[in-house]
Amino acid sequence: MRPVPRAPTVPLDRALDQEPRLVVRQARHLPEILTGIEQANRYAIHDERGALAGLASERGEGAGDFFARWFLRGARPFRMEIYDAAEPARTVLRLRRPWRWFLARLEVADGEGRPVGVVRQRFSWLRRRLDLEGPGGRVLARLVGPLLHPWTFRLLGGPPGVEREMGRIEKRWSGLLTETFSTADTFLVTLPRGDPDLRRLVLAASVLIDFRWFERRD
Repeated sequence: MRPVPRAPTVPLDRALDQEPRLVVRQARHLPEILTGIEQANRYAIHDERGALAGLASERGEGAGDFFARWFLRGARPFRMEIYDAAEPARTVLRLRRPWRWFLARLEVADGEGRPVGVVRQRFSWLRRRLDLEGPGGRVLARLVGPLLHPWTFRLLGGPPGVEREMGRIEKRWSGLLTETFSTADTFLVTLPRGDPDLRRLVLAASVLIDFRWFERRD
């Protein structure tokens, strides 16, 4: 059963379409803190004023999913649903990360299953790079994370060489105990103006970034 929030809420679609920034905060699991056993990831999505807009839950509680989390950690395949906090029965986005040996891929669909696009990791020696593609495969924007700034990903649009910054995904400090004993992360997501599909892909990309670069791997 999906949890029903008690905090003030705002519609997730409105937040995705209108808010300049969203805060994506991973839920902390006491069993994970105490035992070190990886739990299914869950996230809360807030606007800048602290109102709760959405919740995200990784699906899969069976034995196969447990062993995938145990052995593959942040490299595991997963399915996740992002739903409206005020209407928990209404799914807004569906995420699917298929299993890949190398270069992660995240498929994003709306609540009805219609494709929104793909977040695709690209090979790069000197930086971390993700392409955000529309349903037809056209690159809408790129997320670039310089190696010397591991907690920041810049959203760039336009032709190579004359790209401009359209937004950011920044991991924020969660406190000493949280950073040390759990994988609970917080991200500030600055969304681009305009294209609603691109804004949703950027939100989805923050989840993939958490799995790919910030989940515990020991």
